[in-house]
Amino acid sequence: MKVNPLLAWLPVPVSAPVDLRWWLTHPGSLTRLLQSHCTHFRVEPVFQALATACTDELDIMNLNRQTRALVREVYLRCDETPVVFAHSIVKREHLQGAWRGLSRLGNRSLGTLLFTNPLIQRAPLAFKKLTPYHPLYERACKPLQSRPSHFWARRSLFILQYQPILVTEVFLPAIRKL
Repeated sequence: MKVNPLLAWLPVPVSAPVDLRWWLTHPGSLTRLLQSHCTHFRVEPVFQALATACTDELDIMNLNRQTRALVREVYLRCDETPVVFAHSIVKREHLQGAWRGLSRLGNRSLGTLLFTNPLIQRAPLAFKKLTPYHPLYERACKPLQSRPSHFWARRSLFILQYQPILVTEVFLPAIRKL
């Protein structure tokens, strides 16, 4: 199957600005990294429900168009400024297995859970310049006063007991000021 280049995620953030590339390629917990760069860190949940996946998530999560999965979306805020929009998706049936506690996270960081469990394995990061044509672009724009031409994003699969969760982190303009 040929992948539409507009949907493709890349193994490196080729054209990302240097100061943003540092954030994008950081291999550890983004939560911990953000906490080290601000006085007050907060997770603001904005959406959590069974919903359909984005088109470019279907293959990697082995879902079909009509399948509903748990989608969780939050803003990560540093000193009340939104710096990252995070979107995660997990198969509904995995909520009874490896990811059973996910639906009760509330305003707690998913990253803390992912990076404190030594049994969770992380796949390599993938990167994308999100434009207004990508569904996550609109959702990432909601707390912003102006709309940028694009955002840089990264995503990665985290796997526990052969059950994946896909985490996408969209870097908002304010992160470059930290």
